[in-house]
Amino acid sequence: MISVIAALLLWCLPALAQSEPGGDVRGRGREHVETVIIGKFATELNLSPEQAEKFFPRFRQFQEQTEGLQRQQVERRAQLDMLAADPQANTEQVSGLISAQSQYEQQVSGLKRAFLSDVSEYLTPQQVSRCSILLDELPRRVHQFMEERSRGHGKDPHPRRGR
Repeated sequence: MISVIAALLLWCLPALAQSEPGGDVRGRGREHVETVIIGKFATELNLSPEQAEKFFPRFRQFQEQTEGLQRQQVERRAQLDMLAADPQANTEQVSGLISAQSQYEQQVSGLKRAFLSDVSEYLTPQQVSRCSILLDELPRRVHQFMEERSRGHGKDPHPRRGR
């Protein structure tokens, strides 16, 4: 177990080193989300120390590859929202965004297949299967986690303190 934690810390160090001292809240929030994701994958996949050493660098690479695509997808969704409320929107604009969304989904699917193929060299079939499920659930879980954090943000975590 200590080896897995050490491997996780080694995997996290580059992300922690990139953050500036006293960095912005978004950076710390992102690091916290990454830590939660790492913990979830480590726990759910029951990785051995050797597997963790191989898995997390490859997982980080996968995340970096899909991050830009995800940002573009969020922008397209916002554009579609604006077009849905715009009486002047035309079919070409909507069709173009829907086509771009489809291309995004194909790219992400290809990256996911490549990632799962890579990790299948050192994970069991059961772990690969569970990893695939976790990858599918990841955007929803991250979104849910962020909503929960934002709802609690700004509230005193110790409401009785000072009374």
